[in-house]
Amino acid sequence: MRILLSSPLTDQGFYLDALHKFCPYADIRLWEDIKESDWQAEYALVWKPENQLFLHQTQLRAIFNLGAGIDALETLPDLPLDIPLYKLRDAGMGQWMLEYVLYGMVHFGRHFDRYQNHQKRQIWQPELTHCLQTRKVGILGLGPLGVFVGQQLTQLGYSVLGWSRSPKPDLGFEQVNGYDDLDAFLSRCQFLVNLLPAKDETYHLLNEHRLMQLPRGAVVISVGRGSVIDEHALLVQLQTQHLRGALLDVFEHEPLAKEHPFWQQENLLITPHMAAPTQHEEAIKQILADILDIELGNGHNLI
Repeated sequence: MRILLSSPLTDQGFYLDALHKFCPYADIRLWEDIKESDWQAEYALVWKPENQLFLHQTQLRAIFNLGAGIDALETLPDLPLDIPLYKLRDAGMGQWMLEYVLYGMVHFGRHFDRYQNHQKRQIWQPELTHCLQTRKVGILGLGPLGVFVGQQLTQLGYSVLGWSRSPKPDLGFEQVNGYDDLDAFLSRCQFLVNLLPAKDETYHLLNEHRLMQLPRGAVVISVGRGSVIDEHALLVQLQTQHLRGALLDVFEHEPLAKEHPFWQQENLLITPHMAAPTQHEEAIKQILADILDIELGNGHNLI
C-alpha cells in the first residue's frame, strides 16, 4: 500500500508517527520528497496541499482530508472530481469542540465578561444570573460535530435546537429544517453556535437581517467557517448591543488582519482557529479504517 502525506502547514511528524504505528507495512512518503520522482500513491492524506500534487499523482484511489472542512481543497483547479474524497468525522475533535462551546456559554451566560471589568475597577458586584439550562442553544449545522455537540449538551441538561437543510434522524433533540424556517429558528436561540461549512449557499448566511432575528442579548459562538457570518453586520450588532457578545474561532480571512475592528470590540472574544484541533492518532485510525473498507470493496465517498 502506497500512502502520500501532504500537510505543509502542520507538523507532519505526528501524522507520520501515527501512520508508522498503525500501518507499519505501508510505503509512506511525504509530498516534498517525491515531487520530482515517478512514485505514485494509492491514497493521499492532505491538508491544504499544493495544486501540483493532483497533476503529479494520477493513480490515486481516494483522497483523505486531514480535517472536517474541505473548502481549501475545493478551490484547487485540478482537484480530481472522479476520485472519492473523504473528510474526518469527529475523530476525537468533538470533545474539544464541546468544551469550546461550553466556555463561550459560561463566559457570557454567567457574566464573566462583566466580572473581568469589575475586577479592573475594583467593584464587588454580583450580577443577576439565570440558569443557563433554561436558555435555548441553537446548533446551526448538523454534521457529525454539530450532532455530537448538540447531543452532549442535551445530556448535560441544556435545551438544544438544531438547524440543517434537511432532517437528521435520531438526534435526541429538537430540530428545524430548511431555509424557509431559518428565521424562526434564529428567533428562539439565546446562544447560537455556527457549525456550518463554507459553501456557496452558506456564504454570509448570517447577514444583517438574520442576525437581527436573534433575541436581544443573544450570544454568537462561531466554530464552523468564518464566511458564514457577515463580519460587518456582526460588528454592528455587537456595537449596538443587540447581541450580548460573541466568541469567534473562525474568520472569513485568516489570520485576522491587525487592522480589523474585531480586535478592539470589547464584547467579542477572538481565538486563532484552535477550537477543535485534529487529533492525529484518532484521525489516522479513522482513515485507515476507511482505506480497509476501500480495499474490501466497501468504500464510498464521505464528503
